[in-house]
Amino acid sequence: MIKKVMQLPVCAPKVEECMLKPEYWIEKIDDAEKLILSDQEIIKFNKKSFRKMKSKGFKEWLYDLKTYPEIITREELLHTMKTYSSEDGFTHKSCYDTHARKISETVRKEVLNQANFDGIPDEIRVEWGMLIKRENVRTFPTETLFAEEPKFIDFDLFQLTTLPTGSPVVILHQSKNGNWYYIQSIIYKGWIKRENIALAKNKKEVFDYVNSDKFLIVTGSKIETEPNPFIKQISNILFQMGDKIPLIEFDQIPESIPLNNLHAQSPQGCYVVKIPVKDKKGYLEFKLALVARSNDVCEGYLPYTRGNIIEQAFKLLGERYGWNGMFKRRDCAQLVMNIYQTMNIILPGYTRMQEEGAAGISVRFSGSIKRRESVLNKLQPGEIIHLKGHVVMYLGNAGKNHYIIHAGSGYGIKSEDGKTKPITVHGVFISEVHQLLMSGEKSYLEAFTTAQKLQ
Repeated sequence: MIKKVMQLPVCAPKVEECMLKPEYWIEKIDDAEKLILSDQEIIKFNKKSFRKMKSKGFKEWLYDLKTYPEIITREELLHTMKTYSSEDGFTHKSCYDTHARKISETVRKEVLNQANFDGIPDEIRVEWGMLIKRENVRTFPTETLFAEEPKFIDFDLFQLTTLPTGSPVVILHQSKNGNWYYIQSIIYKGWIKRENIALAKNKKEVFDYVNSDKFLIVTGSKIETEPNPFIKQISNILFQMGDKIPLIEFDQIPESIPLNNLHAQSPQGCYVVKIPVKDKKGYLEFKLALVARSNDVCEGYLPYTRGNIIEQAFKLLGERYGWNGMFKRRDCAQLVMNIYQTMNIILPGYTRMQEEGAAGISVRFSGSIKRRESVLNKLQPGEIIHLKGHVVMYLGNAGKNHYIIHAGSGYGIKSEDGKTKPITVHGVFISEVHQLLMSGEKSYLEAFTTAQKLQ
């Protein structure tokens, strides 16, 4: 039976409809299901990344939190905050909010005031916590959007990343009004709303949860726990690709959640997972929640294969670009990070750190187009390629053309008058590498700096 096409796809130049399916690329790979690294080799790879990040001075962007000291000094915290969140680092540019209104000097001063630099003691005994909801990490303690241009409200200067539910954090400082914590997580540091962090009584209860040996990995773009009208804390909790959710033992599964309620949902057709919540005093406890088995999830990590990398990438095709996790979406580095997380490959969340700090084998691009193409010919599908401020994933070739998938702003095309016309995409899309960048200065291929083999 011939399927009727209701709508032709919108594609970049040289991208055909058949290329929008993962099977097109996977079928080209001779050993698509061959393990790139075993479970034990992945553990060694991750340890090497942590060591390399530390040696490069990037420790705070891939931090082994179990080693975090119990006490730090005021000077150490101020040094930690210096990268994004210091008083000197506060932007002096004119900025605009979500309504395209210029942010007043009064608002700017209050944001700095809430950072509470004067309230940092000489010695800080750190506290431990865990996120009970997916949350933004901010450069300063404010939800106000700071955009450089009135029309570019999709780019918030104060947005650093998002952290998933269940993320362990070290609490280092709080805002003057007490509504924000300054934290260090495994992959980022910054300000998070206090209401979405449960305080842990000790480090052990945090890592007992994080290191659970029975768990789900979210392999779809996103899922939610099932709605529970009786226990709001566990209802519609968002998880995204790569997130880990601990499972409970089969003999602990209840008849319903909550018990003894004829309108409560049964676990039939569901996984029963453990979710962090706050008790009445704000401390960490755990409740059971349901994840429908129809969701795109996996019991344990996916095998680390070329086929799985490509399969995961195409689950994000067409999604909106989300700068540092805005709009519950991903930017270029987070796309790569989340895809590889499903196979337990731990990467930092910034392009520079991925290029310079992740373990693996780096291959330089340089010279002529022909020399650059020769580097491409040696790459495997699923390997990542860097250019200034951006990262893409290599898909493979079709004839003489080479293709990438990435979360990006767009590309350029030459007009008849020789000028470059910028084409906006601001989503996850497929490009041919000879396509011009949006600026028109050069092609993607000419802009490539390094390729990485994460093995």
